[in-house]
Amino acid sequence: MTDNPERALKEAESWLVSAKHSSVNAGEDDASANVCCSQAIHAVIRANDALSLKFLGHKPTRHDDAAIVFAKLVREGKLPKNSEDFKDLIANAMRDKSGADYGKQSFSQEDAQEYVELAEQFIAMVRDVVGI
Repeated sequence: MTDNPERALKEAESWLVSAKHSSVNAGEDDASANVCCSQAIHAVIRANDALSLKFLGHKPTRHDDAAIVFAKLVREGKLPKNSEDFKDLIANAMRDKSGADYGKQSFSQEDAQEYVELAEQFIAMVRDVVGI
């Protein structure tokens, strides 16, 4: 399997659909909120991979590098100026990934809804930049 921007973006969108579904069905259950956050975080990671693949020809090998790569793309003017607003989303997603994936951190339904909304906005921006 060859990874490319289109595939990464499609996977990001699939993670987002799953996160939205989890969000609707979670109710006030913290465990379900964690799953929803994890799915939204994975959507952000794959959307960021799409940007990296488009502009650099490769994706970060470590999740910790995702925010660095994104900031570099913003600095180099490869992304729209308003994309800078997503720096915190990516940094927070990388910080929260293990906590959400492995239950090391507890997320509320409000946290989950915020991650879903931000992931959706980020993916929309990436879709415009990648041209899909």
